[in-house]
Amino acid sequence: MAVSFHLTELRLNEGTIIEPPLDGMTVFTGPNNSGKSALLRELVAAIHHHPHGNGQQAHWVNSIQIQQSGDGEDLLAWLKERGREPRFNHSSGRSFIPGLSDHDQPGMDIDQFLSAWVNGLVNSISYLLVNDQWTEQRLGNQTDSHVWDQSRPPSHPSQLLWEDKEAHLKFSDLFERAFGQPIAINRYTPQIRLQIGSTGMEDTAPPAGPQLREAYAALPLLQEQGDGMRAFTNILLHTLVRPAPIIVIDEPEAFLHPPQARLLGRYLALHTPSPCQVFVATHSVDFLNGVLEGNALLRKASPKDLSLARISRTDNEISAKTLNAESVRDILDTPLLRHSNIVSGLFHDGVILCEAEGDCHFYAATIDALRTSGQHENVTLLHVNGKSRLADAAHKLRACGIPTAITADLDYLNDEGKLKEALMLLGGNWQDIEADMDCLRKQVSSSVTARPAAEVKKEIATIIGNARGRETLSKFQMEQITELLKTADGWKSLKVAGISALTGDAHGAAKRVLEYLARLGVFLVPVGELECWVREVPSGRKSAWLTRVFEEGHHERPSAELRDFTNATITYLSAV
Repeated sequence: MAVSFHLTELRLNEGTIIEPPLDGMTVFTGPNNSGKSALLRELVAAIHHHPHGNGQQAHWVNSIQIQQSGDGEDLLAWLKERGREPRFNHSSGRSFIPGLSDHDQPGMDIDQFLSAWVNGLVNSISYLLVNDQWTEQRLGNQTDSHVWDQSRPPSHPSQLLWEDKEAHLKFSDLFERAFGQPIAINRYTPQIRLQIGSTGMEDTAPPAGPQLREAYAALPLLQEQGDGMRAFTNILLHTLVRPAPIIVIDEPEAFLHPPQARLLGRYLALHTPSPCQVFVATHSVDFLNGVLEGNALLRKASPKDLSLARISRTDNEISAKTLNAESVRDILDTPLLRHSNIVSGLFHDGVILCEAEGDCHFYAATIDALRTSGQHENVTLLHVNGKSRLADAAHKLRACGIPTAITADLDYLNDEGKLKEALMLLGGNWQDIEADMDCLRKQVSSSVTARPAAEVKKEIATIIGNARGRETLSKFQMEQITELLKTADGWKSLKVAGISALTGDAHGAAKRVLEYLARLGVFLVPVGELECWVREVPSGRKSAWLTRVFEEGHHERPSAELRDFTNATITYLSAV
């Protein structure tokens, strides 16, 4: 039986139970100072002291469940593969398992070691089962090693690269994609040190000739390079090259530029050997996007699971929400969500979802204009390219514990099927608004109008202008003509004029529907659509409208109604 060792359950003090993928990654996210690093440290301590605990009260971790397989003989075979087979100590006359060092220093007595494994006393042997990588240690020299007794397998990742040229070339290729240069290893010296670049020569049987020695001597050492390159390599080496069964990485993005952080996330998702359980705490949406990219590619060949956990802390209260592997797979199978910036919401205290990027820009400018000297809201505005994904994206973000609101144009009410779906996802009930929606729909549907042909002809001529010969229409002109030819119905009029165009019972019904949706975090523009907030600027192409709004400074003078609308959205986020 093969040796395996993994966490099956992580129970937090506030009641959340996390079931991490047995072969995959669990990523902890959340705002600054929420406790991500503290949670990882408590997790590592819980493993190292399992099953008895360390006697200290933890803020986050209540308990863990560990599952292991393999008997004593299996464990000895597993250790031998890793260069950690028992060694005989002549002074004591007993065999021992080596300690953390590469050298033959006496470690734990073999009988005690095997007894601890068989009886699940992880605390005394966990140093071989868990590799924890902390930010403050990342710039240390973790890549250098030494030539060892080659009658035994290598015990350090750099020794394995020294011995296995295929593994070396694979690792070097990953490094070169990140930094543009390969990794070289001088196999003619007693010290194993990673170097940057290529000698341009084939290695020969030892001893090396003068030219080859000089070529290696001219290559810079990895440990003399910048912080980002060393940090990237340290993580990659100890995670991808014969890793421990459990890997814990705090802030992998530290010291890295965004492109390298994204690539590192992709590499860890794609290339971490199986079986291996990886736990990561990160502040970086670039790293997380890289993980999602890598996991999406893996699903086509060798699927591994990924789960997300968002933690937060307000005053003395802590909370955690998880997005399990099935929900993450749903995101990966939805390109619109996977390739958008929706996941950046995991690092904020609140998210406002909009239909389009231009809406985000406008409402962000409005929030800035309304901001006082008080505390800065850690709120971000994100879009999903249309109305259809708004409720689904909000539902997924809320499942991660992120307060999420939606802003949309008034014609969000026009699609009854989508509205019912939104209510189901966001905690509403169609029966609560059904009567009011019937009342609203009757008035709106009774106002279908067709424009006189002469009027349409005149407006088309205005759009075309003085076209000559074989001149073709622009895309914008075709869009204008298409819109012009549409029969004007009540919903179109409502989108232009807002609920003020309604009269009698329908007006009251619309107000009640908007108030009901606002309680669910769905804020529909009462004046119709985005462009109606600034009627002084002619509507048409939204990008042109936005440009004029910003150039003329209208965003700095929001109307009273826009102020109320925006403040209501922010208030909702702070209250949930």
